[in-house]
Amino acid sequence: MLGHARAQSASPSVLPAPKQSTVQAPAQPASEVQTPEGPPQAVRRTVTVAFDYDFSTYPPCSAKTNKKCIQQFNVYEVSAPKPIFLFTIPVPANAKGMVSGISGSSPNKRVFFTGPHRFGVSAKMASPDGESNPYQCMVFAQVLPDDAATPTQAPGSSSPQK
Repeated sequence: MLGHARAQSASPSVLPAPKQSTVQAPAQPASEVQTPEGPPQAVRRTVTVAFDYDFSTYPPCSAKTNKKCIQQFNVYEVSAPKPIFLFTIPVPANAKGMVSGISGSSPNKRVFFTGPHRFGVSAKMASPDGESNPYQCMVFAQVLPDDAATPTQAPGSSSPQK
C-alpha cells in the first residue's frame, strides 16, 4: 500500500507538519478482496513512510542550534482519536530549505488488523517547544492479509482530522 498526503500548518505560531507522507505495504490481488463481512486478521507489517519538509522556518537541531529547531520526525498510526507512536526518523544531515524524500521504516514488523488505517508524521522540536500535529500530514492505507502479493500505490488523502 502506498499513499500520499499533503498538508502544512498555516499559522506561523504552530510548528509546521511535514508536507507529504507515503506508506508502503503489500497490496491485495483483486481475486482475494476481503469483504466487509469477513473478520479482520492480525498481520505483521513493516511501515515505510516518505515525505517532504521545509526547514526554512525551523532548521534542524545541531550543536549551534538547539532552540526552535527540528530534532526528529515521529511516525504514528492515527486511525483512532489518540495517535499510536510507531517509530522515529532522524533529520537528514545538512538539511536546509525544502527537503524532498525524507524516509524511514519501522525497525520491526508491527501487528495490524487488516483493513483501512491512517498513518501520520509529525515534526518534533527540541524541548520544550513541542511537536506538530500528526493528523496534519497523514495518509490512508489498506493493510492486507498475508496471502496478498505485490506492493502498489493506493489513493491518498490530504484531509486533516476535523
